[in-house]
Amino acid sequence: MKRPLVLVVCNALDDKTRLERGIVSDSPAASRKVLMLCQALREAGARPCILSLGRGRANGSFNYFPRVVKRVAGVPVIYAPFSHVRFFSQFLSLFFLIGALLRLSSSQKKAVIFYNRMSAYLPLLITASVSGYKRFLDLEDGEVAGQESGKLKALLGRTTTWLYDRLCPDGALLACSALANMTSIRPVHCYYGSTSTKAFEVKPSTLPRTVLMAGTLNADTGADLLIETIRLLRQEPSDWARHLQFEVTGKGDSLDALQTLANEDGTPNVIVHGRTTDAQYADVLNRCSTGLALKPVGGPLADTTFPSKVIEFAESGLLVLSTDISDVRSVLGDGALYLTRNDPLALARLLQTIVEQPEETLACALRGQQAVIAQCAPQRAGQAVFSFIFGGQP
Repeated sequence: MKRPLVLVVCNALDDKTRLERGIVSDSPAASRKVLMLCQALREAGARPCILSLGRGRANGSFNYFPRVVKRVAGVPVIYAPFSHVRFFSQFLSLFFLIGALLRLSSSQKKAVIFYNRMSAYLPLLITASVSGYKRFLDLEDGEVAGQESGKLKALLGRTTTWLYDRLCPDGALLACSALANMTSIRPVHCYYGSTSTKAFEVKPSTLPRTVLMAGTLNADTGADLLIETIRLLRQEPSDWARHLQFEVTGKGDSLDALQTLANEDGTPNVIVHGRTTDAQYADVLNRCSTGLALKPVGGPLADTTFPSKVIEFAESGLLVLSTDISDVRSVLGDGALYLTRNDPLALARLLQTIVEQPEETLACALRGQQAVIAQCAPQRAGQAVFSFIFGGQP
């Protein structure tokens, strides 16, 4: 008997495709989470396949990239064609994966997961609803008040939400428990991410302690708080701060300010890499011992998403230093250091703890690693999602 088919409709991109298509507006964390979900589902007995728009912001050139089918880490990915011609680009994304969805619909047991409520997926959602697919929403980001501007955009947002909540009747995967309040779909299942099948050693407490900030870099992800904290440390230099350094990867509005910090003399040292390839990022991750997740307490993203980086950091053996938001504490328990207020001085004190209490922070990192492996190991996480979709039947 064939394995049940699970399609994931999203905009995931592997590095090679991203670079070939000249895309700079993607989300590496989202791509990683989707790919690892598919790997976990495969472990659980499903036959996953990614249907990706394979797109980014059009730059106005006449470059065109045809439909591509490839395997990424063992998972089949079908990329829609992409053009940098505006409007034509959106047309391709709207309609050119419908054929793939229909061709795959002959499977007896089949389901499709839509990664967030994107208007670009609506033709696929409607097609799936008349093709016998079980339909699920993967809600990763809640709607933030004031995010949309103008009556037309607000109306489109409400209409899109209504359509997904009506046309995904079989359930919703949620990035965090609070997102249950942002959809009427039931049942729901919290999926925080999956670890890999690799075994990592906890990073040793050697000096200097290297701290990693990665991903989107702006005020809503805590980059500005980090900048204020580093400036505070440099204004009042202390012996412990000389044993601390920061590495930064990613892109965003705060990247230039972080680069300015890196160009200035001062302690602690700051190294800014900007956007990296997956291989470059893996090298940076490997030499860091602490990972930061600093979305502000009480901020717009505090309860509308989950900082998936904490799973990656903890699994890789890094000590996690996170703001006390979302479901981080329920996942990591006492396996992380928590910042309970958006205060540079409070963050500086936690950084001081990391330098001055190596044995305690090493033990904390080990607890965090054990917690995410216990909850997010691919066999366990994949089986939980598989059972949610198909009721546990192979």
